Formats: sequence, structure tokens, C-alpha cells
Amino acid sequence: MSAAKRLLKLFSSHEQDCPRTKHEQCYSPIRNAASNAISQKEVNVEPTGPKKPRDIGEIFSELGELCRSDGALHEISALIYRDWVVTVDLKRGEVTDDPDYRWSTNKLNKNELLLLLGLAVQSTDGRTYTVHSPSTNFGAEVDRLCRELHDAINWDARPTFDPETGVPSFSPEIGPLAREAIYYGAESFYLHQFDKFARMRYARDEAWLKLNAGGSIDELADIGQHIVHEMTKRMSAVGHMRGEGRKFSAHEFTDSLILAKEELVEKFGERATAFLARFATPAMNANADFVSPFSVNAVTIAPLIDLGEYVYIPNHYRLIESLYESPFYWMQGDTAYNATASDNRGYFVEETSANILRTVFSKEHVFENVKLYKGKKVVGEIDVLVVYGEYLLIGQAKSKRLTLKARAGDSKALKVDFEGAIQHPFRQAQECAALIRASVRGVDPNGNEVTFPDLPRIFLLVLLSDGFPAATFLSRAMLSRKGKDAPVIWDLGVLDCVTRIFRTPVKLLYYLKCRADAFHNMISDSEYNFIGFHLQSKLVLSEEANMMIIDRDFATVVDDFMIAADLKVDREPPEGILERVKFPFVTPLMDELQQTHPIAAALALDLYDFSSSALETLSELIKKTREEVRRGKAIKAFSLLTGSGGFTYAIVARQDERSRLAAHSIGQKHKYDRRADRWYVILNDVGTDNPIDAMLPLLYPWEVSSIEDEHSKNVQSVFRSTATELKSGNRPEDEES
Repeated sequence: MSAAKRLLKLFSSHEQDCPRTKHEQCYSPIRNAASNAISQKEVNVEPTGPKKPRDIGEIFSELGELCRSDGALHEISALIYRDWVVTVDLKRGEVTDDPDYRWSTNKLNKNELLLLLGLAVQSTDGRTYTVHSPSTNFGAEVDRLCRELHDAINWDARPTFDPETGVPSFSPEIGPLAREAIYYGAESFYLHQFDKFARMRYARDEAWLKLNAGGSIDELADIGQHIVHEMTKRMSAVGHMRGEGRKFSAHEFTDSLILAKEELVEKFGERATAFLARFATPAMNANADFVSPFSVNAVTIAPLIDLGEYVYIPNHYRLIESLYESPFYWMQGDTAYNATASDNRGYFVEETSANILRTVFSKEHVFENVKLYKGKKVVGEIDVLVVYGEYLLIGQAKSKRLTLKARAGDSKALKVDFEGAIQHPFRQAQECAALIRASVRGVDPNGNEVTFPDLPRIFLLVLLSDGFPAATFLSRAMLSRKGKDAPVIWDLGVLDCVTRIFRTPVKLLYYLKCRADAFHNMISDSEYNFIGFHLQSKLVLSEEANMMIIDRDFATVVDDFMIAADLKVDREPPEGILERVKFPFVTPLMDELQQTHPIAAALALDLYDFSSSALETLSELIKKTREEVRRGKAIKAFSLLTGSGGFTYAIVARQDERSRLAAHSIGQKHKYDRRADRWYVILNDVGTDNPIDAMLPLLYPWEVSSIEDEHSKNVQSVFRSTATELKSGNRPEDEES
């Protein structure tokens, strides 16, 4: 029996015997391996200034010699267990590892791992894996060389300093900076998302795939999922044994990462052979075109390593990612089918984006391919449109990916790719927003008119089918925009995650608002860091700061939630700050605003924007006002300013036509006095348990009116209205008696 078979048998028996297997699982979430921000990677600095690193080619050559040395593949296996394996509590759906280890920037990221593997398969013989040559410094040498490579990549993006003033000056070329951000940037899709979306993406291409790739996308994806399951099971067994004190050699780590081809063929037949032909790279004499870190790496495309009777699976995340990406490129090689494949890819991103948004807004509020008409002329088209109360989400969908030249730092290629993927759809969204504000008509594909609100609040979404590395960094640096509208740029992985965490329209709309507001003054290398920060404390910049950098550990709650889904652990999404902190009277009010008519969503968002002290003050005002009405008043109201206007909260002894007219009059007065376009009136009857018994939105542009002016004076006289200023989260308060 071979060493590999003996060890695999040991894994199997250990899993059956170990009770911890039911509660903990080891997992390899490559997405979070090490997304290195420029400012966080160790830099080679001498007292006299930065020391120029060696040429990238020299470092790459030395890495190649190391990765083609005897037993190198086994040493890479040890690095995989060092840097990418985390332990997950299956009961709580949480990673249990030390946070410093989990988020360490000293780990190698996905691109660095693929770099090592791409160099290893260039070996002219099999000694990288047939020889067991225990090394005490392989990992240290890899770390040193990868750190030096990072320094060299950073060197081209470094600023120059004025010798007299010391003021830094950056090159106007974006390419060198972008190259670093792209190569070391965070991933955005999780493992289960690639599998789910791959099946959707190529469902229309079933006939072509069966004829040319050996199976439909479901059949290919099933093989991928079997491999993921087997690897997770074996890595868990290794993790449990290590936890019990068992020591593993580097070649034993390799044995845990291999599968017998015979096993795959026995289970999946000829489809397995076709699968391996597409996704496996030979373990030697391969990848000759991989001559720099930024050239074509065959292992990136075919991330399984063919060892003869066995296949080595160093990175099952990349395997499923390749399954999501590669079939399109296979089809592009067929000149008779490539146009159909391109059309299908466009349908997929639009249809999938719309369906994801329907999980939050429901189908009656989400539209696809809405044409905008000025008279009889079509002047614009929106790929995905959400109409919810006062809010419009204008989404333009694209399937453009970064080319190799752009990834390598070619500024011209980067600008072309950015234009196609982000700038162009954002420009389209801005133009459509301007047209809607100018009162064009919207018509869906069935000829039905789509009604727009009179005073729309608009969010612009750029929706991408694929991850666009460093999109947040590049957008801040490169995006051209007119006016104050800022885009939210999300691929399907982020959109899917966001809608599963913010599951009501109000919560998602509020996050969209905060994310758009943070476009220029909050920086991070991953969208998940923004989400995590928002859940912890709201994505709002404090008044004392003009810029904020959000670190990766804020993503912990998001990462736990999504990793649990990778492992098919059912758990509730993480709660936000406003779900954890409760305010008497106010919390039920905000809950009601979320569940009532869509027109109330805008007021809910305004209240979400209040500070904690403002919400506490509002709670006390409601309590105090209700007590006064219970002591004999017929009506008592107060009005508060909000970010978009304001609202009047009228508490009455009995809800009837007279009390409703009185509340309306008070709200109308304050809308006019404050020159607001938007004002809301809430009626609350002390005889009910409801926080809202009636609601009237006053939504029309403010303008000077002698009638309104006279009305305001009459209301002030009749209701003995007075105004006071309360310092409460910067919201002034007016009170009427």
C-alpha cells in the first residue's frame, strides 16, 4: 500500500472515531488568505531612506529555483496548512482561530500561492514531489522572497520627495499603484457563491458544454463539489489529529491533498476524465510561458496538479473559481458560438442581479431592461431598476474583467478595462438618473409603464458578474463623475452577501446610502470591511475626522456568516448596531416604518441617520408627550428636522378626522417654515399600542406662497406653537402645544 493510501485510510478511520468532528471543521478559505494593503505590508527601509529592492526578474528567478527544488511541492503543502487552514465551530458557525493569526498580513495570498505552484510545475523531472527532502528553511525563504517581491512591486509606485521641503509627489501614472493593489487585493466571492452562480451562468449553454466539455455545467460543478467535500473532510481530519498532538511531515500534508483519479472516474465516469483534462496541469515540464509574476500562469487556469495516478488539490477555492470563469473562454474559442456565449453572459448578470434584489424588495418593485422615453424616442435604458417608495436603484450590469496587461500595471490597458467595467456603466446610470429627474417615462419589456416618484432619491449601482480586483481603490482614483452622485460598485458575490445580511428594504437602502456617502472619505481593501464596520457602528464618518481607513478585521462577522454558508451551516445573519441597541418607543416606531408602506422607508432612513443621543432624546419626547396627552390634552405634537427635511409626531387622545386635520396642519406649517421639500406627519393614538396609527407624507417642492405663509401664522396662533433648540445629535427640535 502506498504512503498516500495508508494516510488516507488513517484520515477515514480518525474521522469516524473523533467526536470533535461533529462540532469543529477545518476549512481552507483562500478568499481571506492575505489581502495586503500597500500601507500594511512590511517595507524594506534603511535609516538613510528606502533601499531599492532587486529587480523583479531576479527575485522571480530565485523563487523558481526554490520551487523546483527536491521536495518543493511537499513544502508548499506545509505552507498551505500554515497559512490557509482555519477552524470553524459548526454549532455557532464561527471561526475559532486567534484573530491575529486569522487576519495576519504575513500570510501568503492566493496569487502568491499560485505563483509558487506555477513555478513548481516548470520542473523538468518529478523530484519536486517524488523526493522527500525535509527542509528547515523553505518557508522562511519563501516569505523572504515574497516580501522582497512585494517591495519591488511597491518600488515603482513609490513617491519622490522634494529634497528641501520633504513633500511627496506621486507619478500621474496609475498603473504601478494599481498593480500592487490588484495583485495583493482581497477576493470578493465565497466558495458556495462560485458554485451557485456558475450553475446559473452557464445554464443556457448546456448543449454546447455537453458536446464540447464532457458535461453540462451541473455535471461539472458536481465533480467540483465532490472534490471540495473530500478536501474539507481530509483537512479536518489532519486538523483534529494535529490538535491531539500528532506531528505531520511535509510529504504527509501533500498526501492529505491528493485524490486518486480512479476514485473520480468510478464515481463520475468519462465526465471526470473530461474535467481533469480542463482543470489539471501536469506536475512537470509545464507552464513554460510563465516568465514573470504577471504573465499567463497555467496553474491559475487549471489549478489541479496531475501526479499521474493522483491529482493534487492545493487550492479548491481557485478550482471552483476557475469553474465559474473558464467555460466562457472555452466558448469564445468557438467562432460559431462565441456571440451566443456573450449574449448569455449578459443575460446572466442582469437576470441574476434582479433576482437577488427581489429577495429584499419583492418582485413588484424590481424591473429589468426598462427603456426611458422622451416623447416617442428612447433616450436611455436601465438594466436593473428598483422602485421603492421615494427610492430608485439604477443598476447597470457589466461582464468586463481585468486583462493581463492591466494586472501587470499597464496604465493604458487599465484605463481601457476600467472604462468598460466601471466608468461606462456608471456614466449610463448617471445619465438615466438625470433623465428621470427631468420627467421621462419608463416602460418595461412588456410595454407596462413604470411609475417614478415625483422627488426621487436615487442610488447608482454598477453590477459586475466577476470580481474586479481593487475596485474600491481604483474607483476613488480613476472614476470621473458629474455632480454629487457616487456609485456603489458591487460584483455578484458582494451583492448576494449584502442582501442576505440587510434583508429588509430599509436596512439595505440605509446601507446603500452610507456606502455612497463614504465613497471618497472611507478607504478599505474589501467591501466586506465596510459591511462589518456598518454592522458594528454605522458606516458614518465622525465629525472630528475627514478620512478613515477601515482595517480587515471589521469583516470578521461577515466572514463568519459567509464561511458558515460555505460549510452548509445554517445560521442567522449578524445584527447591526440598531438591532442590538433598543430605545423605548423609538425601536417599535422604526420597526413599524420598515414594515408599512414603501413611502415610509424614507423617514425610517432619516431616523437611522440619527445619533444615539438623538434617538434617546426622541424616545424621551415621545414618552413625555404621551403622558401630557393622557393627562387631558386633545393633541400634542413635536417636530424634528432630519437630513432630508423633517417630520411631525402628533399624539392624540382620539384619532378622528379632526385630529388628523390638526396634525396635517402642524406638519404643513413646519414644512413651509423650514423650506423643506419633504416632510412626514405621524399620528399616534394613546389608546392603541401602535407606534403609528396614521401617516401622511408631504412630498412636493418648496416654493414661496402667500397662502402657506398665512396658514403658518394661523397654525402658530391656534396651537400656541413655540420653537426650542435641543442639542441632540445635531438635530434641532420644534415643539407645539
